Amino acid sequence: MESSHTNTACFHCGLDLPKHGTISATIQDNEHFFCCNGCAQVCAIIHESGLDSFYNFAPSARNWDTPEQAPEDAKLFDLPEIQADFVRQYADGTYQADLLIEGIHCPACIWLIEQALRQIDAIEHAEVSLARRRLRLRWNPNKMKLSEAILAIGRLGYQAIPYEEDLEQKANKSRRQDLLFRMAFAGFVFANVMTAAVCLYGGEFFGIQPKWRAVFEWYSMVLTFAGIAYSGKSFFISAWKAIKTLKPNMDLPISIGITTSFLWSSYVTIFPSVSNEGHVYFDSVSMFVFLILVGRFLESSARETAGSATRHLLALLPRSARLILDDGHEDLIPLRSVQKGNILRIKPGDRIPVDGEIIEGHSEVDESIISGESRPLTKQAGNQVIGGTLNLSGQLLVKATHLGHESVLSQIVELVEQAQDSKVRIQGIADRIVPWFVTIILGLAAATFVYWYISAGFAAAIMTAVTVLIITCPCALGLATPMAISIGAGLGGKLGILIKRGSALEQMLKLDHIVFDKTGTLTRGQLNVQNQHALIENPAELWGKVHALERASEHPLADAITKTLKKYPANPALTQFENISGRGVKGYFNDSILSVGSLGWLLSQGISIPKDTEQQLAKEEQLGHTLVVIFDAHQLLAWIALGDELRPEASNVINALQQQGIGISLLTGDREGSAKAIVSQLNTLKPIQVIAEVLPHEKADKIKSLQAQGLAVGMIGDGVNDAPALTQANVGIAMGQATDISAHAADIVLLGGLDKLPTAFTLSKQTIRTIKQNLAISLGYNILVIPLAMSGMIHPLFAAIAMPASSLLVIGNALLIHKRVKG
Repeated sequence: MESSHTNTACFHCGLDLPKHGTISATIQDNEHFFCCNGCAQVCAIIHESGLDSFYNFAPSARNWDTPEQAPEDAKLFDLPEIQADFVRQYADGTYQADLLIEGIHCPACIWLIEQALRQIDAIEHAEVSLARRRLRLRWNPNKMKLSEAILAIGRLGYQAIPYEEDLEQKANKSRRQDLLFRMAFAGFVFANVMTAAVCLYGGEFFGIQPKWRAVFEWYSMVLTFAGIAYSGKSFFISAWKAIKTLKPNMDLPISIGITTSFLWSSYVTIFPSVSNEGHVYFDSVSMFVFLILVGRFLESSARETAGSATRHLLALLPRSARLILDDGHEDLIPLRSVQKGNILRIKPGDRIPVDGEIIEGHSEVDESIISGESRPLTKQAGNQVIGGTLNLSGQLLVKATHLGHESVLSQIVELVEQAQDSKVRIQGIADRIVPWFVTIILGLAAATFVYWYISAGFAAAIMTAVTVLIITCPCALGLATPMAISIGAGLGGKLGILIKRGSALEQMLKLDHIVFDKTGTLTRGQLNVQNQHALIENPAELWGKVHALERASEHPLADAITKTLKKYPANPALTQFENISGRGVKGYFNDSILSVGSLGWLLSQGISIPKDTEQQLAKEEQLGHTLVVIFDAHQLLAWIALGDELRPEASNVINALQQQGIGISLLTGDREGSAKAIVSQLNTLKPIQVIAEVLPHEKADKIKSLQAQGLAVGMIGDGVNDAPALTQANVGIAMGQATDISAHAADIVLLGGLDKLPTAFTLSKQTIRTIKQNLAISLGYNILVIPLAMSGMIHPLFAAIAMPASSLLVIGNALLIHKRVKG
């Protein structure tokens, strides 16, 4: 209802209340006044949801616009064809989407949105990035539609729409363009004010009439004011926010220095007869503004380079694809039009447009953008290919299997961005230091002013204090960690090392024990026939029957056996097929019966095994091989031994870790004999502890027991059934696969092979070392220059050059991570 009142500002948004039509509402027994019904309704919803603490976090001077409304077409975002462009589906049935939030003003808005969404049972994860205005939402589609979350956000006074990278890129471009314009104008002002300064300095030497001095000084004052008002406005806006929130930042001493210098110079210009000092510093002020903006522009460029290096992988995807139509003809279609199951033709020299499976053809593919491996890989029918990789030699027909957010490149970009946004412990320390650092600098500048005012007068005191404010640089301190993390994570993405959490870089240096899963980690994870033997003469017909049986089977071992026996044509006389659970398969060929299965099944049928064959089978078991036997109703006819091959780089990787003093364990669900057989094939410097016959849910307990011994443990697994152990470990490392590049539990994902692990340690070491170097550079710079500035030994012009130079030195040192890791 409308009401008379004494309040002047809206309780929710802080805007001035209208003279007529003010809305009042009683909320939790208190009457509040609002500028519109939208603010009143949003305030009521916030209190009803138990989120009224929002107003404790929100700044007192909010000056927000009228609350945003949910888009009218929100329900359109529930359509599968619309969601295909921005929603990712996970194996556990949950969906994830990135939404751009309009109307976010401060960290309190972030808190409100996250807390409100987390109260909804169907939502499993909700996290908002203030810098990007992006919400990452994960929900159960069986319990809630996406439009319901969008409408819930709308009721809070914010508008959510699907996030598109183009929108972020446009926003970044707009900010950089604004910074470039302000820098260019500051440069124009600086050049002209310096021209006037040359005349003034030359006039002092050769003699200048007072009226011309006044002209040059007034000219400089007007130009400098224009430069400060336009080019330097961001300093003052940021400084004012720092004052309101009582959180000092670097823009506060910058703004004080600029304002003090300009006001003193203006006083000298306007009242030349009163101010006997006669010196103006418009040239110093204009140069300071220009150099600060130059430094920030270069800093912004470096940040953009570090942040977008991996995102540029997406630009490698071609804009079109060659679609094979049902009638066999070929049609060139946009990449966005490709659907799962489409058959695409990839010619030599083409970039592969999507992740898929080769159904025809043979070629070499350059996957260096994914794995960092420069050698091309041979690909044939049945192999997987990754979008963005380069087809080198032969023509391929590829079936599209993973599109959009499901693709390997998209997941790499997501993981790297996640790492670049994360913080490490050492960064938290730096973040806490900066406000105290600025406060101390303001105190030192005040003390400097008092000392020089007493000993040398007002003019000297002003310029010496301003020099102290200008030359100090907590900016470099604040940049020390995020620049190194951002560049390190981006480089890792290029090298096939995906760092999901920046803290993993810190933790890796502390590891003193690493646990390897066997299958898919130390081994390739693919069973192959290692040995086969027939106990009958002329076994070709027998192998043809086995081929027919295994081709009909869906057991994982069947694929490996079928590939080996493909040179024996499958016997067409198979009339009946039976799958015996836990045993094997049985087939009827006219009047004969053939069984293929486990050794235990054979023995349960009362069939005896010749002594020499029994010795051969025992030897195969000692090697860790899986045995498959072929028999009829009376006797053993043949046997096949299958084994998982060690990765060729396994021994070298383990030796490299052991040389660093890191202990190694092998963790597997296999029998102990099989596990020890694998270990015996490794040529390692020191013995490896074997932890065998462990069920998947017990693996995390084994990691806990090692940690209970005081060890910092890293776990390396295939990222799927090892998820609990990866989570329990100090650092979880998953082996990447083309179709599922990471487990969500892992901190680091290795693409391209186990040989990336030593590189990951090197990257971790160099990144943390660079952070420490940057902190040392920043602190050392300030410790050196602050006493010199307080003693009056540094000119303001030098201070204006030195301050941004220290930030650029930190950035340059971070960029050297590329050389240190690759070199």
